[in-house]
Amino acid sequence: MASLKQLLFLIFLFVCDTLAAQNGYFFESITIDNGLPHSTVYRIIQDKKGFIWMGTQRGLIRYDGYECRLFGQTQPNSPGFSGKSVHALYEDKKGNLWIGTHSGDLCIRAANTGKIQYLTDTTTFKVLIDKRIQSIFEDNLGKIWIGTLDDGLIVYDPKIKTTTHYNQESSQLSNNAVFAFAQDKSGRIWVATAGEGINYFDAATNSFKQIYADVPNLNGYQKTLLLDSKDNLWIGSDGTGLYQISLINNHFRHFDTQNGLNNNAVMGLAMTEDHRLLIATDGGGLTIFDPETDTFMAYKNINSKSGSLNTNALYDVCIDRDDNVWLATYNGGVNVHKAHLTRFEYFTHTGNNANELSNRSVLGLCQTTDGNIWLGTDGGGLNVFDRNTNRFSVITNPNKVPNTVVKTIFEDNQKRLWLGYFNGGLAFYDRKNGSFKHYLSNPADPLSISNNSVWSIATDSSGKLWIGTVGKGVNLFDPKTGKFQPFLSHENDPSSISNDGIMVIYADRKDNIWIGTEHSGLNLYNRDKNNFIRFQHNTNAPFSISSNYIRAIFEDSRGRLWIATEGGGLNLWLGEGKFKHYTAHDGLISDALMGISEDRDGFLWLSAFEGISRFDTDRNRFQNFRFNKTANGMSNQFNQSAVLRTHEGEMLFGGINGLSVIKPEIISPNNIRPTIVLTDFKVFDISVAAGILPNGRHIFEGDISEVQNIHLSYLDNAFSIAYSALDYTEPSRNQYAFKMEGFDKDWRFSNAEQRLVTYTNLDAGTYTFRVRGTNSSSEWSDKEATVKMTIAPPFWKTIWFRLLMFLITLGISVLAFRIYIERRETILHQRVLESEQAVLTLQNEKLETEIETKNNELMSTAIQMAHKNELLSGIKDNLEDIKTATETERLKSLRSLKRTLETEIENKETWDQFLLYFNQVNRNFISQLQTKHPNLTQNDLRMCALTRLNMSNREMATLLNISITGVEKSRYRLKKRLDLTVDDDLSRYLMTF
Repeated sequence: MASLKQLLFLIFLFVCDTLAAQNGYFFESITIDNGLPHSTVYRIIQDKKGFIWMGTQRGLIRYDGYECRLFGQTQPNSPGFSGKSVHALYEDKKGNLWIGTHSGDLCIRAANTGKIQYLTDTTTFKVLIDKRIQSIFEDNLGKIWIGTLDDGLIVYDPKIKTTTHYNQESSQLSNNAVFAFAQDKSGRIWVATAGEGINYFDAATNSFKQIYADVPNLNGYQKTLLLDSKDNLWIGSDGTGLYQISLINNHFRHFDTQNGLNNNAVMGLAMTEDHRLLIATDGGGLTIFDPETDTFMAYKNINSKSGSLNTNALYDVCIDRDDNVWLATYNGGVNVHKAHLTRFEYFTHTGNNANELSNRSVLGLCQTTDGNIWLGTDGGGLNVFDRNTNRFSVITNPNKVPNTVVKTIFEDNQKRLWLGYFNGGLAFYDRKNGSFKHYLSNPADPLSISNNSVWSIATDSSGKLWIGTVGKGVNLFDPKTGKFQPFLSHENDPSSISNDGIMVIYADRKDNIWIGTEHSGLNLYNRDKNNFIRFQHNTNAPFSISSNYIRAIFEDSRGRLWIATEGGGLNLWLGEGKFKHYTAHDGLISDALMGISEDRDGFLWLSAFEGISRFDTDRNRFQNFRFNKTANGMSNQFNQSAVLRTHEGEMLFGGINGLSVIKPEIISPNNIRPTIVLTDFKVFDISVAAGILPNGRHIFEGDISEVQNIHLSYLDNAFSIAYSALDYTEPSRNQYAFKMEGFDKDWRFSNAEQRLVTYTNLDAGTYTFRVRGTNSSSEWSDKEATVKMTIAPPFWKTIWFRLLMFLITLGISVLAFRIYIERRETILHQRVLESEQAVLTLQNEKLETEIETKNNELMSTAIQMAHKNELLSGIKDNLEDIKTATETERLKSLRSLKRTLETEIENKETWDQFLLYFNQVNRNFISQLQTKHPNLTQNDLRMCALTRLNMSNREMATLLNISITGVEKSRYRLKKRLDLTVDDDLSRYLMTF
C-alpha cells in the first residue's frame, strides 16, 4: 500500500512539473556572478520606492535590477550598518528599514535621509547584545516587535522610546525562539515559535496564550506566518508542513507531503492577488497551492532545464508590486519569476541534434492546410516542423537543385506547395510522392521564368501564380501550361513596374495584386489596362508612402492593407494614393521592418532588424520585444517576410539565428509605470558613500536615492550620476531620458547600458538634474527623479569675495580720491598763498610805486613850489626896486621882468625836471625811446610822455600852452617820426617802452 502511495505521489509530482512548465513559471537567478556577496540569502523584501533588499550571509544588499549594492561593516560600534548574517528585514509604515543579524546587530535605515544607524549599543536596545535576531514586525499601533532565537522578543514603542522584554519566564511565551509575527483584524499579535501550539499576545493580561497546543504535529519550529484576506492564518513549519487556521471558526487544516505538499520544511509564505499561496520549502523548491481547488503545483530544480529553479533549498518568498516572485535560497542566490516577461520559445541549429533545424537562418515560413509547418532555410534546404514533438525534418531534394537556399514557401488554392529558391528558380513539391519539379530560367525560351532568384509567390482568383524575382521583375505563371509571362520595368514607361527587384507580392481579398520593390516603391496591377500604378515616396507629399524600400504587405482581418518598409516604418493604405505612417517616434521598435502578421485578437505583429513589435491598432500602442542575446543565442534580427500565424494561433518568426515562437495569449502587458531613482553619485569616478568625499567634505546627507540637494565645489568639476527605473521585468529594455536644467537645452536619451551620465566643468551656479524612464513595455514613469545641484564658485568668483574686492577697491578709490583732494587742496592752498603773496607783492609794489610816485610828485611839486617861490620872491624884489627906480630903470626892469615871465612860461627847466622824474618813474622811458628814435625833439619827448600818461588833447594843450589843433598836429608829426601810420595807436606803441 505504501509503495502504491509513493508511486501515486511520484506520478503526482511528474504531473505537477509538467503543469508547471506549461503554465510558464520560468526563473532567472541572481548569484555571486551578478554581484551578490554570498549565495545564501535569508530574507528578501521590496521597499516603498521599489528597491529589492536582500539579507545575505555576508551583509545587506540593495538591488535595482542592474546592480547589487552591498551594505556591510564588521565593526559593531562604527556608524552605519554593522553585521554580516542578515536574517531579519522589515520596512515600517514610515519607510524606515529595520535590519537584524544573527550576531545581535540591530540597525535602522531612515527613510528621509537614507542614513543607517546602529542601535544595539544604545541603552534602549542593549538587551539585544549577543542575541540572534530572527524577525522584525510593526503592529497597527506603530510598535516594533523583534524576535530572537535566544531570549524571546522585545517590543519597542517609538512614542516613548522604551522596550519591553517578553520571554518564557516573564510572559508565558511557549518558547524563546521567535521566528515570525502576524496581526489579525482584531489586533491580536500572532507569534511563531519553536514551542507548542500557536502563540498570540493578550493585551489585557500583557502575556501570551496558546491555541492548538495539543496538536502533535504543530509542535516544532514554526518558521513563518501569513494572514490572508479571508482571515485564515497560515503557518509554515520546518519539518511538519503547512497549517491553516480559520480565525472565524477555528477550523484547522494540515498539509504535508502525504496530501500534496512538495516538502515539509516550509520556510516562507506569500499570497498572490488571485489568492494562490506560494510556499517556499527547504528541499522541495516552490509549491503553489490553490485554496479554491485544493491543488498543488510544484516548481523544482531540473538540472538540464532552462528556466527552472537553480536549487530546491528556499528560505523566503516575496511578491513585488509588479507580481514578480522573488525566492531567497541556500547557496543559490535569489531566484526570480518575472510575471510580465514575455517568453519566446527558440529553436536553432547547433549541429548536435539530429532533429533540429538544418540551418540557423530561417528565410521563409508556411503552414499548409494539413497543419504541417514548412521552413525555408539559408543553405539548409526545406524543413518541416512537427510542433507536437518540436522536431525538425529536412526534405531532401533528389533532383539536386543548384542551391539549397529556400527563400519563400507558398501553398496555392489547389493545396500545391511551391518553393522559391535563391538562384534556384521555382519548384513544385509534390508531398504525396516527395518529388520536386523545377522551373529554371532559359534565355532561349521567352516563356520560361525570367530569373532564378525567386523572392515572393502569390496567387490570384484564377489560380495563376505571381512570381517575384530579384533582378528580372514579375512573372505571371500558369501551372496548367507551365508558361511564364514577364512584367519588366521600362525606364521611359511610367505604367510599367517601377523596378525589377521584387521583394514581395500580395493578393488581397479583392484580388488586387500588390507588388513591393527593393527600392522603388509600391505597385498595384491594373487588370483593365494590363499595366501598373506606382506609389512612391515624395518628401513634399505628406500622405505619400513613407519609404520606397518595401519589405512586406499584409491585409488584416478588417480588410486594412498594411505595408512594411525598411527605413520608413509601417504604412496604412488609406486609398486614393494616400498612406498613414507609424514610425519609431510613435513607439514602433524600429523603422526597418521586415514582416507583418496578425494574431487572433487583431493585434499586428511586426518583425524588424531590432526585435518584434506588437501593435494594438485600436489604441495606437506598441509593445516591443527585444531579446537578451547572451541568454540563449536568440537574435533580434529577423528575416524579410518570415512571419507566420499558425492554425493554433501561435506566432512564428524566422531570424538570422533560428526560429522564435510565442503564444500571444500568454502575454501579460506590463502597464505598471516604474519608479525612477538615483542609484549612485561619483566625483572623479569615485562613488561618494553617504555624501562624504575622501577628503571628508560633505556634499549631501544620506543615501543618493533620498537626496534632494547636492552641494559641490568648483574643484568637483567631473561628476557622474547613475539612475535606474525600478522595473525588474526586463531591465535591459528600459529606456531613459535625462536633462540637466541650466545646462542641457533638450532632453537627452539613453538605454539600460548607459545609466551613468557625466558632467564636466560646469560653471558655478544652481542646476536641477531630472531623469525619467520606461519599463520593459515602454511605459514612461509618472514622476521624475530630481536632485538640485549647487556648484560653489572659486573664492575669487564668490559674491562675498567680489563684494570684499569691491569694498577694498572702493576704499582704495576713496582713499586715493581723498589723497588727491587733499593734495589738490594743498596745491590750491599753496597757489592761494602764492596768489595772495603775489597780490600782496603787487600791492606792495603798487604801493611802493604809488608812494614813490607821490614822493616824486611831492618832490616835483616841492621843487616847483620852491622855484615858483624863488621866482615870486625875485619878482617881489624887482617890484620893490622899481618903486624907487627911475623911469628909465623902471622900464628896463619891467622889460627884464617880462623876459623872466616869458621864460618861466616856456618852463624849460620845469619840463626838464618833469622829464627827469617821469623817466625814473617809468623805468627810463625817455632813454629807451631816445635810443630807438634819436631824432626826437624835446617837444616830441614831452608829447610822448604826456601821451603815455593818457592825457587828453585838451589837458596837453593847457600844459603845453598851445591850442588843441596844435596838439593834434604835434601828434601827427610825432607818428611820422616814430615811423607809425595814421591808423596806428600811438598810446599802445608808447606803452611798449
